[in-house]
Amino acid sequence: MSLPARTVDVLVVGAGQAGLGTARRLVDAGVPDVLVLEAAEVGASWTGRWAGLRLFTPRRFSTLPGLPFPPGPGESPTRLEMAAYLRRYADVLDVPVVTGTPVTGLTRAGTGFRAATPAGEVTARQVVVATGPHRRPRVPAAAADLAPDVVALHSSAYREPADLPDGPVLVVGGGNSAAQLALELAATRPVTVAAPGVPRALPTHVLGISLYRWLLVTGVLNAGSGTPVGRLVRRRDEAVFGRDLPRAVRAGRVRLVPHRVVGAAGRAVTLADGSVLPVHAVLWCTGFLPDTGWLEIPGALGPGGEPVHRRGASPVPGLHWMGLPWQTRVNSGLVDGVDRDARRTAGRIRRALDGAVGRRDLGGPPPHRLGRQTRWPDPATSTPPSSPCPSPRWPTRP
Repeated sequence: MSLPARTVDVLVVGAGQAGLGTARRLVDAGVPDVLVLEAAEVGASWTGRWAGLRLFTPRRFSTLPGLPFPPGPGESPTRLEMAAYLRRYADVLDVPVVTGTPVTGLTRAGTGFRAATPAGEVTARQVVVATGPHRRPRVPAAAADLAPDVVALHSSAYREPADLPDGPVLVVGGGNSAAQLALELAATRPVTVAAPGVPRALPTHVLGISLYRWLLVTGVLNAGSGTPVGRLVRRRDEAVFGRDLPRAVRAGRVRLVPHRVVGAAGRAVTLADGSVLPVHAVLWCTGFLPDTGWLEIPGALGPGGEPVHRRGASPVPGLHWMGLPWQTRVNSGLVDGVDRDARRTAGRIRRALDGAVGRRDLGGPPPHRLGRQTRWPDPATSTPPSSPCPSPRWPTRP
C-alpha cells in the first residue's frame, strides 16, 4: 500500500501494547493528529511466539486503558488471546493504525522528524518509539562453535516440540521462557536447564490470592525504578513465576545445572564452572536486544545501540521511548505498566506541542494533569486503572 506524504503532530512507531496505550492517552490529552505505524499486523509479536505460551500476568493485569481484558478459561491469557485483545483495541482506538508498514529510517527534519517507510515518508513534530525491547534475538557467541548437526534454536524461532529432534535438549536460560519451555519439552524427552544460577521461583498465589494483587496492594508493582524498593527488585535475578520447574527438578523430570554457558565446541558446551555438557539439541532462551538500527539520530542511542532516555524522554527534543523495562517503575515492561508511562509521555508531548504552536491551534481538551487517572468518553467502557496510585487498592475481578 502507499502512504501519502503527510505531516502529523505525533508519530507512534509500533502497535503493540505500549504504542496503542500511548496513542489512547494522546487522544485523551487532546492531541488531534496521531498516526501509528506497525511493521507487521497488530498482535503479530504474540502470534509469532511458541504455541503453548501463556502470560504469567493475570487477565486483570493484562489490560490497557479503557478496554477490560475479556474473561477466558484460564486466569492468565494465552498468546492468541493477547493478540486478539490488541487487535480489538486497535479497532476501537480513535487513531489511524497503518499495518504492514515498517519504519526503515528515522532522521531529523528541521525541528521535527522524517520517517522513511516502504510506502512513503511521514514527517512528524514528535515521535514515540514503542517497538519494545524484544526485537532482536540475543544468542551467545558460543553458538557459532557448535557442530552443524547440533540443532540449535532461539526461543523466538521455536513453536512446538516437533521443531527439535527427538532426544535430549539443553535449555539455556533462567527466566520465565526457559522455565515454561523446559516443562513443555520435558513431557516428551530428557531436558537439562543451564541457568546462571538457581532460578528464584515465586508462587503464583499466596493465601489463594494472585501474587500480583499482593504486589499491587503493597506498592511493589508501582515502585519507582529509583526508589529503594525498585532498586532492590532490580538487583535481584529475574524471578520465575510458578513453582512447577522446581517441582520437576526435585522429581527428576528436569535436570538443572546452575551455571552459565561460556563456550562451545562441536557437540558440547562449556559451563562457567569448567564442566562440559554433551549436547544433542539446544534451545537458547537467552533474551532479546532492541532493534534500533533504523534510528539515525545523533544522541538518541548509546554505544551498544541501546535507547538513551530519562524516564522515557530522550535527550533529543521531541523523541520519546515507550515500553522499556524499568522505564519509570517496576512494572514498566508489563502490559499493566503501560498506562502510567503512557499518561506521562502523552502529557510531556502535549506540553511540547503547546509550547510550539499554542494550545488554541491544537484544539481539543486541555492536557490532563500527570498522575491523575483519566477515562474514555463513554462511561460504559471505562474502567479503573489496573495499578491505581498513589494509594493502591484491591482491584475488582473482571
